[in-house]
Amino acid sequence: MKTETEYELPFFEWDEWSEAALKNGMDPELADLGRAVHREASQHNWPQCLRVVCQEPDLNDILLRAPIQARQFYETMLATDGFKYVFPEGDAANTDMIELCNL
Repeated sequence: MKTETEYELPFFEWDEWSEAALKNGMDPELADLGRAVHREASQHNWPQCLRVVCQEPDLNDILLRAPIQARQFYETMLATDGFKYVFPEGDAANTDMIELCNL
């Protein structure tokens, strides 16, 4: 029985995905990246056409079959909040973003 001060953290589908990916031998950095895009796609309500590549089974396939390209693709998705923004010049750390649309 739990006391009043105990709190059980919620466990979300992206956490389940990450645990399964790690158990199946995925590189921990890729699993963290996959968890992040899985979460952001859901929490930020990215368009369905993007969410489909951020969830099972597509997320697993992309990360495992082409890890270098997948890292670039998913890091860009995270940096632009699902391609809602672009960086006109330079890199994301040193350039202001331009909003493409208000989804």
